[in-house]
Amino acid sequence: MSDFSTTSIIDTLVDRRRVLVAAVIVVTVVLALFIPRLIRDPTLKSGLDTTSQAYRDYERFVRIFGGEELMLIAVKNPRPADDPAVLTKLESMTSQLESVKHVEGVVSLTNLKVFRQNKGLFGSSTLIRREPGGGKHIDRTDLEKIRAAVPSLDYLLSPDRKTFGVILLTDEKYGYDIPVIQKTVEEIHKIVRENLPADAEFRIVGAPIVRLAIQRYNLQTAIVFGILCLLISTSVSFYIFKSIRVAAITLVVMVICVTWILAFMALVGISLNSTTGLSFGLVLIVSVAAIIRIVTHFNERYRHVRDREEAARQALRIVFFPCLMCSATTAVGFGSIMVTSIPMVFQLGVIMSLGVMLSFVLVVILTPAFLVVMPPLDSGSYERMARDWVATVLAAIERAIFRHHRLCAGAGVVLTLAMAAGIPFIHSDTQILRMLSERTDEMKDLEFVEQNLGSIHSLELLIEAGPNAFKKPELWQKVRELNAELKALPEVQDTDSFLPLLEYLNALFQGSGDDAKSLFSNPGIIPELFAVVSLSPDGKKLVERYLDHQFGRLCISVRIKNSPSVPITETIEEVQSAAESVMGTDAKVTVTGDIAVFAAQASDLVRSQMYSLVIAFVLITALLMLHLRSVVLGLISLIPNVLPVTVIFGIMGWMGISLDTVTVFCAAVALGLAVDDTVHFLKQLRYELESEASDATFQQCVHRSFEITAKAMVSTSAVLFFGFIMLIISPFRPVVSFGILCSASILSALFSDVIMLPSVILSSSRIRRWIGRDLGRRSDVEQEGLP
Repeated sequence: MSDFSTTSIIDTLVDRRRVLVAAVIVVTVVLALFIPRLIRDPTLKSGLDTTSQAYRDYERFVRIFGGEELMLIAVKNPRPADDPAVLTKLESMTSQLESVKHVEGVVSLTNLKVFRQNKGLFGSSTLIRREPGGGKHIDRTDLEKIRAAVPSLDYLLSPDRKTFGVILLTDEKYGYDIPVIQKTVEEIHKIVRENLPADAEFRIVGAPIVRLAIQRYNLQTAIVFGILCLLISTSVSFYIFKSIRVAAITLVVMVICVTWILAFMALVGISLNSTTGLSFGLVLIVSVAAIIRIVTHFNERYRHVRDREEAARQALRIVFFPCLMCSATTAVGFGSIMVTSIPMVFQLGVIMSLGVMLSFVLVVILTPAFLVVMPPLDSGSYERMARDWVATVLAAIERAIFRHHRLCAGAGVVLTLAMAAGIPFIHSDTQILRMLSERTDEMKDLEFVEQNLGSIHSLELLIEAGPNAFKKPELWQKVRELNAELKALPEVQDTDSFLPLLEYLNALFQGSGDDAKSLFSNPGIIPELFAVVSLSPDGKKLVERYLDHQFGRLCISVRIKNSPSVPITETIEEVQSAAESVMGTDAKVTVTGDIAVFAAQASDLVRSQMYSLVIAFVLITALLMLHLRSVVLGLISLIPNVLPVTVIFGIMGWMGISLDTVTVFCAAVALGLAVDDTVHFLKQLRYELESEASDATFQQCVHRSFEITAKAMVSTSAVLFFGFIMLIISPFRPVVSFGILCSASILSALFSDVIMLPSVILSSSRIRRWIGRDLGRRSDVEQEGLP
């Protein structure tokens, strides 16, 4: 942008401020009318990439075997679950749960029917035996036999018989309908409480419960985070400038900015979801930087010209283009995350990049207009600003830089290398179930169930071998071998397939304990067993749970431990590899399920965001060169911005913070934010070197640049730091990690810009010569006596 065009824009902003402010007010009022149209995304489907291969595989699996989702009620009693009084309560609970809308099926000890022999006759009957007097009990011998045949029975009764479970099957088409889930869960809770045995406690877990929690926590986090960021921004403005008026300017500008963003989302149909909900707080803490810089330069210029309009005009001339470039680099940092196929992530990139640029427009229109009409700061405010602890600390830092610039530069290099050494230790964690913090009720409930009934995490293994292939004993022999191979894997707790039930039924009919030998030696037995089981509706439904109607595709549920130390992708690869090695060319195997879909999608997201970092790096470097009108200054600007990126990856490696679907954004976002202070310092340095006082030494120019920009750098960094650190309130572990990493990067960026960058320039005669040559200015290295 030419100096003429910039001057014209600045003159317009100051001279036409009343018209521009009136236009902003009118537009804001009009846009506010559209905010009620803003839609929330209670389905959470904007977090799914429906075009991915993993999602298509899961859809095909659902079409074959149905789309029922599981919820598990775990009830722990002081008395055994097969106590008659407990069984009576369980029976009542089961019958009432069966009447709940959207619950497709209920399985418990009291209604479970099994195929067995009774007085020489074969048929299906419940496990519960009723005494002539009306009492009930469970035949424990039968129970153990059935438990071996149907591994999922582990969920119905714990080994010590003190905890029983009730399995609820819900229609998957309502799995992402949060209002339906909420109403269903409330009704389930009511029924369980009414039928709870004396002194018992219960928990309810399952994928729908997790989705309900995520939706609730997302909304809470967005509201609280936005309010805290608003308070932080206004508080820091008040502390820095010792003025309620300046804090009021900050508050008004940011509220208008959020109004515009909400209206834009409503107009283009972007929903309020788990990522876009965080954008308001992020835009607030980013936009306040430009306000602080304009006010800082306005105060500095007013002390010289004593005219508010002229002070506003001069302040804008100094900061307009640097603030525009800072907004552009920040927008590029956030916009780079749009390199993804996940809708909600793409939407976050759109909202943040647009929001940052909108905030710049509003800031340069409103802030000068308010400063011109408001009374300027009195002399007492200037004195308090000059004496506060920030000014005192910065003065001490400046003395240290000019006395020990080599030591300061070396410290920055050592810190960068130390952080970079942690990069090889970074590990990836792409599992949705580890998103919630351990302190949440949902994770406590999950821990309770796992301790008493076992893990509820499972992968679905789809084996495809052609029509009628699973009527042949040879393939079932391979399935038996596969079950053994899978159970031998460290992360596999158990498998659930139709084979154990076939072996149980064969032993029942043959009256022999050697069930496997006769099952695999006689080709006609397996089709006969299928025919017998399918005679009853319950038996037919059981067969359909594991096999398609052509007997060519088999489902095996692989229950996994889901250990925090083992990446889920590693477990999926081990299951896939074991299945392929056993089945060979006889069948095609596919690992799928909710966990597998999310893991594959998250892995793709992590890879795409690593590309986004490269894109952000290249674009930001090009913008810096363009803005500074110097290739040398553009390249030098990268020096202090290496540390914030290495700090992020270093902390992840050294502290064990996982690379996941949220923390993967940190580097690109931090790079976009970190360059802001670099831009202002180098722009000021260029201004000082090219100013009329051309006889000033390089050291004097660095000193003057530090004096003018340091406090604004500290102020803006404080807002960003406290804003990001507020994310620790989130119940989502990745969001907490994101806040910690970004806060650390902001501190390291402040160190780089305030201490490391001036020190590097003062320490390197080559860099000073490059800058002088690039600006057409004679190097004064020799006359300064600097090394």
